[in-house]
Amino acid sequence: MQPVIHCEIAPGESNSEKLLAIIQRNIPKIAEALAGDLQWYSQNAQLVPDSFKIISVENIAADCFKMHYLFEWNLFSPCQDLNETVTRKEQVNFHILPGALRFDVIDNLRPSPADEL
Repeated sequence: MQPVIHCEIAPGESNSEKLLAIIQRNIPKIAEALAGDLQWYSQNAQLVPDSFKIISVENIAADCFKMHYLFEWNLFSPCQDLNETVTRKEQVNFHILPGALRFDVIDNLRPSPADEL
């Protein structure tokens, strides 16, 4: 699944600050896709709401940008006496399409036992 932010943008835009502002306003729409499947860490791992921060947006090619961001996830397990918050730094490429930004998120869903058989 490639998350998309629909906005008033046209190919050829190169203003990183404008793109950063558009993404920051719409980050709740794509936050879960950008965080990925936290089940890889633990079944109790949960994304911390409103923890996404965009560090930078840089142009890497025509209509192609790289966004560096960070977010927090929490692991709470009273049986194991765990209550830990972890900060992750990640990066993702995105492309400008007519009227949208499309993010190249890698699908990292944890396989089910049926997939392993």
